[in-house]
Amino acid sequence: MFAPYRRLLAQPGVPHLLVIGLIVKLGTPVLSLALLLDAVDRLGSYATAGLVLTGHALALALCAPLGGRIADRYGPRPALTGYLATHALAYTLLLLAPPALMIGAAVLLGATTPPAGSVIRSSWPRLVPAASLPAAYAIDNAVNELTFIAGPLLVPVLTLAVPAHGVVTAAGAAILLGTALLLVSAAVRQAAPTPPGRLRLAGPLTHRRTLLLLTIAALGTFTFGCLRIATVASATTFGSAASAGVLMGLLSAGALLGTLGYGARAWPITGGRLLVVLSLAEAAVLLGGGWAPGFVTLAILISLVGLMTGPRDAIVPALLADHAPARYRTEIFAWLNTFMWGGYGLGTAAAGRLTGPHDTGATAFGAAAAAAVAGAILAIVVSRIDSPLPAPAAVPAEGPSRASDHVADN
Repeated sequence: MFAPYRRLLAQPGVPHLLVIGLIVKLGTPVLSLALLLDAVDRLGSYATAGLVLTGHALALALCAPLGGRIADRYGPRPALTGYLATHALAYTLLLLAPPALMIGAAVLLGATTPPAGSVIRSSWPRLVPAASLPAAYAIDNAVNELTFIAGPLLVPVLTLAVPAHGVVTAAGAAILLGTALLLVSAAVRQAAPTPPGRLRLAGPLTHRRTLLLLTIAALGTFTFGCLRIATVASATTFGSAASAGVLMGLLSAGALLGTLGYGARAWPITGGRLLVVLSLAEAAVLLGGGWAPGFVTLAILISLVGLMTGPRDAIVPALLADHAPARYRTEIFAWLNTFMWGGYGLGTAAAGRLTGPHDTGATAFGAAAAAAVAGAILAIVVSRIDSPLPAPAAVPAEGPSRASDHVADN
């Protein structure tokens, strides 16, 4: 089962890039929670602190594609150098800003976030053979899942030693350190800018298959946003709103196991068809979640949802790397972040509107299932023009076997 991962880790530069990705990605969830706590301390208002967090998240999501495009056009090294300097300045302003300017400083911090994750994902096709790409994107997604499990748990531990302001500083230092390490890595040093050519304003969004895959990713995070609301409503019905955290933890654990399982074997069907199967199965389980008779049943169903969403979140970037235009090899993964955050925001907003104070969460589960079905329909379209997923079994001893280099996240 672990042979594909052993072959992957044996490739030069892969362990180094995974460590860098872990450092950069761990800083993000730590920063998110620590920034909220720090804003509450400094501003004395949850409403205003929420605006700080919203401003940071929106600026990050909206400005991410620009960072990806700069990395493609001029090369990742100049792009990361510029972003590293401006982001360090933005952190300094945030830490020293008076409360009245904290929202603006948070917006600047989000807007200047280095495209480190997108550069890492776009580096995999240059570092590993095509047959190892499923394992590469699976382990990349597994790192993501781990950081979003460990990050929020780290914050209360760190606050035992330092105030929230200090945790924000530590999170920022991790992101800046990871970006600096990426800057001097072989993956970045060897990357060349895209040859001059015509760049459309909408970038990779003009490419039909790419847009379909990005929309599938957004529908996936829409279901996740709905689950945030649905689990709280259901847990409240079963007697404890706090147990919603257990359910989301099971979702993440299932996603982690599903991701690693996907990358550990060769699949006999194409990536698009596997997306169809996973999305339809997810929709069926989500519908069952709305009618779960008890907490234990719901916990099992939520774990099953994770087992399906994990592979899906690894397949989408693998297909993007396989099919997206080469001139947008980094920007495409920046757009992936934007679409995913947008889908999550819409999902939480929609489920929040559909769920009343005494609801069981069934409506939110239904909305999540509907989004999963929509994702399956789009995946059917993708599967018609898809090629089989590369099999992790026969891995050449050296170098990537694809002719074009490509693409990935933060």
